[in-house]
Amino acid sequence: SREIRFLQNALGAVLGPQDSFLVLRGLKTLGVRMEREQATAARVAEWLSRRPEVTQVYYPGLAGHPGREAHARQASGPGAVLSFRLASEDLALRLYQRRRIPALAVSLGGVESILSVPTRMSHAALPAARKRELGIDDTLARLSVGLEAADDLITDLEQALTGTD
Repeated sequence: SREIRFLQNALGAVLGPQDSFLVLRGLKTLGVRMEREQATAARVAEWLSRRPEVTQVYYPGLAGHPGREAHARQASGPGAVLSFRLASEDLALRLYQRRRIPALAVSLGGVESILSVPTRMSHAALPAARKRELGIDDTLARLSVGLEAADDLITDLEQALTGTD
């Protein structure tokens, strides 16, 4: 709380009482939530990396990730956010339309899993040429993993990708 107080004084950003209460309450469970979310994200990333509908998974917890060593030096875990590239725009659209568990939104760090479409959401304002330079297209998806059971999330993603219930 001393660090937060210092930042509020130095930056002038002062939260209201309810917001402050929510921050303090959330900090008490942050460690256990991150452990669960990272474990689930690792399972989902491994599962996605074996799927024929997925051409690439970007997650520093995977053995083949190019930034894995640098990430391991700088962080205590692989995180709960991963991106992946689907084999076609049609598969991506099917995933977005058929998914049940992850909310379709732009956010991260909540207790619920959130699936986003970077080209149409977080990066929508970028010119098309810049998106191409960055590798952001309609086959790219981002998943911020929440507290749902890994098996439930994987089952939901599977039914969404395959079009079967």
